[in-house]
Amino acid sequence: MPRSRLVWLEIADQQYRELPDATRALVDRRLAQLVENPTADPDADYNERSDQWSVPVGADGLLFYAVVRDPPTLIVLRLVSVA
Repeated sequence: MPRSRLVWLEIADQQYRELPDATRALVDRRLAQLVENPTADPDADYNERSDQWSVPVGADGLLFYAVVRDPPTLIVLRLVSVA
């Protein structure tokens, strides 16, 4: 699978910029893995009804994203802290 292009929704970008540096680093690491193969992460959960994926970020965060197959694109929808 080719590397996915990364696209951010405006709200997700704003949420990312408001995160502490350490949490942003966790998001960056997770996204680096996801762009290589966004559907293969064993921690990722797919919601068929919404056609969205979620994956944990650290101990208290979730990253929600969508996958476009052609052209390969990962769309960051939102970042949520559950703490």
